[in-house]
Amino acid sequence: MQARGVNRNSETAGRLRRGLNPADGPRGVNAMARKACFSRRQFHRLTLDVIGETPAAHQRRVRLDRAAWLLLTTHSTGLDIALETGWESHEVFTRAFRAQFGTTPSAFRKDRGRSLPQSMRAGFAIAVNAARRNHA
Repeated sequence: MQARGVNRNSETAGRLRRGLNPADGPRGVNAMARKACFSRRQFHRLTLDVIGETPAAHQRRVRLDRAAWLLLTTHSTGLDIALETGWESHEVFTRAFRAQFGTTPSAFRKDRGRSLPQSMRAGFAIAVNAARRNHA
């Protein structure tokens, strides 16, 4: 009986990952729920239970985290990064970025991400150093 519950939980987790996959680009909750083969309500409830965020909040955070990563690891312009991470305009991106990180994208890049909380800075530093080693 236990194995069946574990199997069901891993199946649910796999379906949630499929629905939340950032590689599919920004999309609405209905599309994410369909991709995961859940109703919109069930997908919303499970996402909130499992990761502690709504599907839309999760998608927004992942896009902003990727933008922060690109600001630290590329020389792309803020507009290019905004468009690459799925924002409609530089202005919308800047407002969302400031709300998430407490600073503008240009200031974030200038201070090399020091405005991030310590826990995030450590993860970004490890990833940035690994990326530099791979490109060197």
